[in-house]
Amino acid sequence: MKFNFQFSNLCGTVYRQGNILFTPDGNSVLSPVGNRVSVLDLVNHKSRTLPFENRRNISRLCLSPDGSTLISVDENGGALLVNFHKAVVLCQFQFKAKVLDLQFSPDMKFIAVTSEQHIQIWKAPPLVSQFRPFHLIRTFTGHYDDVLCLTWSPDSKFLISGSRDMACRLYSAEPIKGYLPITLTGHRNHIVGAFFRYGLKPGMDESLYTVAKDGALFTWKFVPIDQDEKGR
Repeated sequence: MKFNFQFSNLCGTVYRQGNILFTPDGNSVLSPVGNRVSVLDLVNHKSRTLPFENRRNISRLCLSPDGSTLISVDENGGALLVNFHKAVVLCQFQFKAKVLDLQFSPDMKFIAVTSEQHIQIWKAPPLVSQFRPFHLIRTFTGHYDDVLCLTWSPDSKFLISGSRDMACRLYSAEPIKGYLPITLTGHRNHIVGAFFRYGLKPGMDESLYTVAKDGALFTWKFVPIDQDEKGR
């Protein structure tokens, strides 16, 4: 008698570290459990564990805005590129430093990845198996300690970072003549979150929110240069 057993689910597992994600439709939650990823179906009240596994415990998950591509990164920087709908691993990749955050741009053209005190912008890999799907485009500097969090603007033109050096920096994803990254300081503890405010004007964000570990929330307003000079 022959048996053909296939992995189905993990039972009795406990969340330990890493971020959790909602799918774009909001019906499911992705959670790292050790070196695997569990999917909790909030509508049908079911759970399943994806069949692949990282070499070490997963520290960061990143899902594309359309919900098709999943990247799981372990605590040593080892990454898996996964077709989420088919639960198939397309490739493996090794980042050179521990990844504390990574985010797809809303237009799905780029991926921003923390690399110690630097930020790397990678071309988003296609949803097909390739030998080298990850291509580094540029690296941003300016922080004096580890970058902890990243957020893209809704139009994918700007990127805000928060660091252990208690500062945030606003970068332009594409080179803009005469533009220098803006540094936002004033927090007394390291930054755990930085966000754009949505929907104030079409195609434009006029506010930023930054949150520190001590619970301090700062609101930053964009002020045109001419108004700022008049105020002085």
